[in-house]
Amino acid sequence: MVIKKENHRFVVIIQKEIFEKFKKLAEKEKRSASNLAAKMIEDYVEKQS
Repeated sequence: MVIKKENHRFVVIIQKEIFEKFKKLAEKEKRSASNLAAKMIEDYVEKQS
């Protein structure tokens, strides 16, 4: 996978149980866990700006 130059990657460490629940939430929305996390962060930042 190639990350465009205007994008940035970072790592978040969470408990395994929480991640498994998060993956299930993402599946319900037909998204990957990383895609859902990115969307949540984008939404949060936009609301705070």
